[in-house]
Amino acid sequence: MAAYEDVDIESRIDRLEEIAETLEDGDVGLETARELREEADDHLVALREALDVDDGELIEIDGAGSTAEDH
Repeated sequence: MAAYEDVDIESRIDRLEEIAETLEDGDVGLETARELREEADDHLVALREALDVDDGELIEIDGAGSTAEDH
């Protein structure tokens, strides 16, 4: 996995956390909530694709943003 993909994964996860917090606060209107949900869905699709590994191979991402394959 390339370093830029690690950064992209991390930034997408961070954004998903921000969206979840915003929605949990309940201070957004219905239209904004719908837009945030659509954005979250897009991030989830991209994360699933980025983390999809062929042949059932398991990868581990540590807190430093590197994968077990990098070691």
